[in-house]
Amino acid sequence: MVYLLRRRFMKPKKLVLLAFLAQYDVDVERRVVYEYRCGGRPLARAVFYIWTHGPTSNEVYEAVESLGPDLVATELGLEMTWPGPPPRLPGPAAARLAEAAAEYGGWRPWELERHVKKMLGLDIPEKMSDYMGRPLYSYLKAEGYALMHRNLEEH
Repeated sequence: MVYLLRRRFMKPKKLVLLAFLAQYDVDVERRVVYEYRCGGRPLARAVFYIWTHGPTSNEVYEAVESLGPDLVATELGLEMTWPGPPPRLPGPAAARLAEAAAEYGGWRPWELERHVKKMLGLDIPEKMSDYMGRPLYSYLKAEGYALMHRNLEEH
């Protein structure tokens, strides 16, 4: 979370969606979701479940709370940032996080929400309500997605 926060100001919802996009890559055509792993564990060390703004994770919110990021008043309201030193991450993990931040970091939270919902097929309100609160893994299985692991150390 620190790696993503120190790159720019953001709201908690945006941080959660960026963590999701760093941890997962969705191939809609093949119906495959790739979960990036580092040291045998999911990159963001987070378990995601379906919620109103798409995938969310209590672990991400808890990590942010424990970090105690600085809150800064911006034109968009209070946003978080991390003033401390950069985290020490394995090169492949830092590269994957940098890739997600470069691709999606400039997006607004609502744009990320819309993108992720569409990517996962959760942009249909009835479908969203059917899966509300269910773990992402459960949703993927029910919708016929294959979940594949990609170890960052091998890439």
